[in-house]
Amino acid sequence: MTMPESLRRMFDLCAAGETPMVEELLRQDADLAKSSWGYFSPLHVAVREGHLDTVTLLLRYGADAADKPVLSWQDSLPQMAQDRGYVAIAELLREHLQHTYQVQPIGDVTAGLIRAYDRDELLAWFEQHPETIHAGDERGNTPLHWAVLTRQTELIDLLLARGADIQAQRADGSQAVHLAMEGDYFYRGNRDLPTNTIRDQRFLLGYLIGKGTPFDIFIASAVGDAIRVKEQLAQNPQLANARDTSGRSALYYAAKHGHIEVVRSLLTGGADPNLPERDASGGAALYAAVRGDHAECVKLLLAHGANPSAEIEASGNAVYAAMQKGAQELLELLYEHGGTVTMSGACALGRIDLVGEMLALNPAAANDGDYGPLSQAVSCGYANIVKLLLRHHVELNGPWYASNHMVYACNNEMVELLLRHDADPNVRNWLGISYLHLTAKKGDTELADLLLRYGADLDAVDEEYNTTPLGWAAKYGQAEMAAYLLRKGAAIEPADVPEWASPLAWARRRGHQAIADLLLSHRRGAV
Repeated sequence: MTMPESLRRMFDLCAAGETPMVEELLRQDADLAKSSWGYFSPLHVAVREGHLDTVTLLLRYGADAADKPVLSWQDSLPQMAQDRGYVAIAELLREHLQHTYQVQPIGDVTAGLIRAYDRDELLAWFEQHPETIHAGDERGNTPLHWAVLTRQTELIDLLLARGADIQAQRADGSQAVHLAMEGDYFYRGNRDLPTNTIRDQRFLLGYLIGKGTPFDIFIASAVGDAIRVKEQLAQNPQLANARDTSGRSALYYAAKHGHIEVVRSLLTGGADPNLPERDASGGAALYAAVRGDHAECVKLLLAHGANPSAEIEASGNAVYAAMQKGAQELLELLYEHGGTVTMSGACALGRIDLVGEMLALNPAAANDGDYGPLSQAVSCGYANIVKLLLRHHVELNGPWYASNHMVYACNNEMVELLLRHDADPNVRNWLGISYLHLTAKKGDTELADLLLRYGADLDAVDEEYNTTPLGWAAKYGQAEMAAYLLRKGAAIEPADVPEWASPLAWARRRGHQAIADLLLSHRRGAV
């Protein structure tokens, strides 16, 4: 995947601290401040390189300082500045987050207490710290957001009685009601909630409406109130293509839940099913309707020009969704309207028949994007497709920007298959991070041994944390991995690594005393 030239220039200028030139670009396109590529933003680069003036400028143009790291090895921006000793930048970020989203350290403490479901301790905490009612955690989640995420209705009552703002927005614009409708990527009901809580989050939607959440066109669309939707469209026709504060359309909500009359009213009112919305540059309504198996909504959306090949962030397109569900009727309908599955989608589905036909027509499709066919095949364990791609000379060592083939591999046998076909264990992503860095973070000594046998650089230094795989093991508390790398001869004080980024510094800063002691004992033994 190639970074757009304008964004590449923005990243380069932010990395160099060329603030006047950054401002010139932002005057031409202010959205560049809020853009990202590979889960990184221009603000991230400016913070990492310590350019206070550039950071200040980007914040003024709306850059998101509370963006939650998606990749497991990413740090928050304040943490990054603090690690590097950029005191002024760290303070600026904290002040900005507190002013903009009321982000405060006490907000993270409160969030932890809410997740623990300890009502008595939580009540005592609010008595001691009444100001925490409005305090946000690192993403701007207020206690009310967390009460909804953890599905505690008594806590919702308590917070509202104490003055909590029912329409408070966190950093991504989501209000508590949006979490009741959509959930949360980082805290999921099927994974993070205890089994004795409310199982149907839709109950919370009605609960919040009863508590005073405005019953707008987005909520009306989600619950199928066609009369209310028509009334609001009559008052303001522009609502047909509006987005709520979380970035979603009324058409998306209606299609997701199969409310055909609402979908019809919105489309008749001028709703464009292909307008960008959250995580969907080509619209999300059709994909949502397919996922929900709402055939009538799918037909209506297609009749109004919905693009059946529009991609959803990290989720494929509507054709992929229909194939994955085995919804043959919907699949045929999507194909009838020009939809196609991508090569990556076919690989993720294990459809070697489709992959083979696509490669026969276009051999270059083997290298379709960074998170492309090979990454999908190795992550899903489809060795037969991997071998087919290798037969078509798929690129094993091309540039990658966050994670790639061997990182995604479902097991070490898959990694070895790639290495046997000349995958280079020292290929790095655009931040200089190698496979061995990420393996050290995971603590997988067997995989590390495999990479080293094929020539991985034991002391490679990345550009993100300025340290070696041993430094990553120290940073992430992987004591067994640290001991393994030391046995293999990893440098305790590697060259070209600044003092703040040495393995010992990372271990101490992250509080991994056992690893710090191990490093000190090896250093003394080397003297």
